[in-house]
Amino acid sequence: MFRCIINFIWPPHCAGCGELLPLRANRLICDDCLKKLKQTGPSFENYRNCKIICSAKYEGVCKNIIIEFKFRSSRTIAHTLAQIMTDDLIKYSGTFAPDLIVPVPLHPGRKQERGFNQSELISKWISKILKIPCEKNFLKRTRNTPSQKEFGKGERIKNVDGAFKSGNAGGKNILLIDDVLTTGATMFECAKTLKKAGAKKVLALAFAKA
Repeated sequence: MFRCIINFIWPPHCAGCGELLPLRANRLICDDCLKKLKQTGPSFENYRNCKIICSAKYEGVCKNIIIEFKFRSSRTIAHTLAQIMTDDLIKYSGTFAPDLIVPVPLHPGRKQERGFNQSELISKWISKILKIPCEKNFLKRTRNTPSQKEFGKGERIKNVDGAFKSGNAGGKNILLIDDVLTTGATMFECAKTLKKAGAKKVLALAFAKA
């Protein structure tokens, strides 16, 4: 009932196509756009023994959703993305059983500029769904690296080399979360840092694969 009242005051629209959603809608993606998302994913990447599950390809509907989420501050989309990513984790992670959920961090300066860390918001919802703890400060970015968009693949690896530090991972299985995977350089560096800190295994989830 409360959701219906909120949706009546602020009518919900699909983040993928902009169409008006029913008042009882419990996600911000319509059925047609959800179907289109599933047609482009999931996909799987492996970087130095870190498996990455990507729920959709960064194009069309998926691209619209990320733009709404990341650049128009539509933070409520995080819940919907988390539901989709969690479904893919359950289906495709095999025997992996995470002990801890860790978002890919933003540098404090960039987080202050944007107002939020999109990976952190997704991680919090995945934590609630799976009932597994999430520690937003477990992995920290130690320097404010230039945007990866400015570099090619080899340069991206150099750009983030040594840019993170981790808490004591002490034999934990860690689920690493990001919104968009491009070359995988940032995810790999995060996974490498977590393993150096003692993580037993790292599996990564991203909503989109660019």
